[in-house]
Amino acid sequence: MTAQTKNGDTISNPLESFNDLLKRAQNGDTSTLAELWRAFEDPKLVESYGNLARQAERSFIELVAVDNLGFKEALTRKMEILRAELGGPNPTPIERLLVERVVACWLQVQDADIRYAQAKNQSVKWYEYCQRRMNHSHKRYLSALKALALVRKLAVPVLQVNIAKKQINVAGPVVGKLD
Repeated sequence: MTAQTKNGDTISNPLESFNDLLKRAQNGDTSTLAELWRAFEDPKLVESYGNLARQAERSFIELVAVDNLGFKEALTRKMEILRAELGGPNPTPIERLLVERVVACWLQVQDADIRYAQAKNQSVKWYEYCQRRMNHSHKRYLSALKALALVRKLAVPVLQVNIAKKQINVAGPVVGKLD
């Protein structure tokens, strides 16, 4: 779609042009490939459209919050805060991937707990299903946390110091003095 300037020139709206390009691509129009390739040189577009973890997260938030926009926004913000806290100032690519997984698993654990707690007048099978879901999501969450911790532990440099005939192995920053 285009807009007109004061002097009558027409300019196109980049967002609408991009959305039109995406619609054509979704319909299988192969003539869009070169233009898509150029558009996705922008890392922000790649992150927005190509990050499956975030798409899954948005789908899960939709499922949990339904039409409650305040809850959606608060939950989205909570997940951003968790991501920032767990990622730290300079996460490696592997750490970023694991943080995404930890945050997704956190959401699934919380959802499983809430659905179990809010279930009323259900069958025994339903409660058993909810318990299994809680246990499985908790196990995946702990596994993701453990993997993140392990990657961080392996990334800590180890320093070997030989003083006289004693060998001292130090992991991480050295505090105090060596005697």
